[in-house]
Amino acid sequence: MPRLGRRSLLAGSALALMAADTVPALNARAKRRGLFFGSALSDDTLANDPMATARVDAECGMVVGEASYKWADIHPAPQTYDFSRADALLSFANSHAIRTRGHTLVWHEGNPDWLEPTLNAGNAENILTDHVRTVVGHFKGKLVHWDVANEVIDPDDKQPLKLRRTLWQRALGPAYLDIAFHTTAETDPGALRVLNDFGTDYTLAWQERKRVALLELLADMLRRGVPVQAVGLQGHLDAGEITLDQNVMAKFVADIASMGLKVIVTELDVRDQRLPADISVRDDAVAAHARAWLDAVLASPAVLGVLTWGMSDRHSWLNDKFPRPDRLTQRPLPLDVGLNRKKLWSAIAASIDSAPIRTAMR
Repeated sequence: MPRLGRRSLLAGSALALMAADTVPALNARAKRRGLFFGSALSDDTLANDPMATARVDAECGMVVGEASYKWADIHPAPQTYDFSRADALLSFANSHAIRTRGHTLVWHEGNPDWLEPTLNAGNAENILTDHVRTVVGHFKGKLVHWDVANEVIDPDDKQPLKLRRTLWQRALGPAYLDIAFHTTAETDPGALRVLNDFGTDYTLAWQERKRVALLELLADMLRRGVPVQAVGLQGHLDAGEITLDQNVMAKFVADIASMGLKVIVTELDVRDQRLPADISVRDDAVAAHARAWLDAVLASPAVLGVLTWGMSDRHSWLNDKFPRPDRLTQRPLPLDVGLNRKKLWSAIAASIDSAPIRTAMR
């Protein structure tokens, strides 16, 4: 990220905040349609970037911690739980009348060093149950959603139900999902229980296999009484990808809804590392790509809302994970590094404005 002088940062932020006062923010627009809009918020942003945090407050009606609820942060030792980061996020949200969702109770990444060497078939159920019960219990009645399980599908791994081969799958088989969802439901029945995953956005062959596998897994879970209530579509998009088919995406969301499940866009951002360096070209492509995908998804009344994986290009995981060959900062989020609204912000706003009206938010 280019270094900005303090005066430039303050001036840019002041202008952005003034714009937010005169043009309806994304969450205000979403509420008109019975939706919500929100963003991930990192511990570092919350602690060290008050101007970026203020823009989250201005635009969002929901936040999710990028890391603060994951095992490595919240359960750093076998008998130790540390809720300080997650509590700080919740305190910020509550003080600004912003709702909070939890991410994530079960994932194959983001785990403390002690977990995998300790885990075996004999103790895995107790460890998982204790973790879910303790963490969900700590926040009972305070969070509106839980991503109970994250990124569980790998259709090419040839495991039962096309589950990803993970520490939990090796120790417990498919039962780990049952344990996590039932324990969450028993501990905080009021929090929406979400199965969150990525890679269902395009007509690429592996993504078609993943859509099929996810639908089959959901059907199996529902048949067995596993209390899953919603699907999180991460929406990590690539503006250089030409295999976006709105009809395919709309049908996939409709298929999920036909099972009686809700849908949430949980982690939206748009990579630009395959696009030219010109900012205007990149911003046009990112905005158009997001608009096409969102229009297809939001057409379903089963969709509850949209969260981006960060609000500003100041803070995006994509610059480390998918760096541009020219090393320029990517522009994947609604606000630029000066916290000004971009074409992507306008595309999200337009898609929300054109979405069918829902009767209620969750």
